[in-house]
Amino acid sequence: MTFSAIGFPASSTRPARRTLVRAGRFAVPFAVIGLLAGCASAPPRPTAPAPTMTQPPIPPAVQAHPLVMPTIREQKLPPQSGMNGGAASPGGTGMNNAPMQVTPTASAPAVRALMVRAEHQTKAGDLGGADATLERAVQIQPHDARLWMDFAQLRLAQQQPAEAEQFALRAVQYAASNQELSAAWLLVAKARDAQGNAQGAADARRRAGAPSVNQTQG
Repeated sequence: MTFSAIGFPASSTRPARRTLVRAGRFAVPFAVIGLLAGCASAPPRPTAPAPTMTQPPIPPAVQAHPLVMPTIREQKLPPQSGMNGGAASPGGTGMNNAPMQVTPTASAPAVRALMVRAEHQTKAGDLGGADATLERAVQIQPHDARLWMDFAQLRLAQQQPAEAEQFALRAVQYAASNQELSAAWLLVAKARDAQGNAQGAADARRRAGAPSVNQTQG
């Protein structure tokens, strides 16, 4: 009788070895079947959808509108020299004796009241008040020659003969009668005398129809 390495008879170990071999043969298919069954029974994992990039809506193009600039109308003021387009005089006025054709208009009641107030203010020595009063009157009725003559006399009282001459020339421009025209030229002559312009003053007196200073002295 022979013994195996572990001390048992060799004949007794053969059935056990055969049993193990058979068990191993059956165990492998069952393991494979179990794995396949496990794979088949496991639910499929849902596939997450790929993230999509959403672009914001493109804003509409901005429509450019042209800037609307307000139309500014320039008010043309009457010229201060050379008003009637005559030949240039020695005094540099360039005027003739003919008055500008202006339709005579009666002073509004408000303008007459302002003229009376300005006269009282001038006599009282309130030259600044008279200036403001006449300015209001001129804004109401800017083509009144008498208003411009009052303004010229006020400037002479304020020792401003240059401005007095300009206002008197405005009166010449807006004179509506020969009487107003003559009075306006006399004011021009007075303002030029105050500036030492004797030749220009003589020419203004000639236009007014009055004798010059040299003629009266001769």
